Amino acid sequence: MGKGRGNYSIKDNFFKIANLEEVSKMKVKSFLYGFMTGGIAAGVSILLTAPNSGKVTRDKMKKNTHIVLTQLQVIKKNLSDLKSSALHATKEGRAQISAFLSEVKIAITQWEEEVRPQQQQIQREIIEMKETIQELETKVSDYSK
Repeated sequence: MGKGRGNYSIKDNFFKIANLEEVSKMKVKSFLYGFMTGGIAAGVSILLTAPNSGKVTRDKMKKNTHIVLTQLQVIKKNLSDLKSSALHATKEGRAQISAFLSEVKIAITQWEEEVRPQQQQIQREIIEMKETIQELETKVSDYSK
């Protein structure tokens, strides 16, 4: 799921967000207040410019009010589902990162243990080379005297 181009789900997109817990409740409240204010303004505008009689307009408003309230309930449920999915993704992501870091630490430790004998051999060879260079320098200086 979410592998092909243009085939992303909402859940996949939220996996991409680094820190989902910083989503502010104030932004959601502001959006809902704005949405409701816009709905009220639209209702008043409809009342003032209604071409129908009062009864017909009231019936339409009742119907539309019911539709809007239903839609708001669906939005509220979707936001709640989205929040729980985001929290779940964050927890799961943290667990995966912790497991990955543990595996990396183990791999580095094993590599260091595997390399240690070669490292010690190289250090011994360097010491031997230094000693050989010193002997050669001594011989060259003795020879040149």
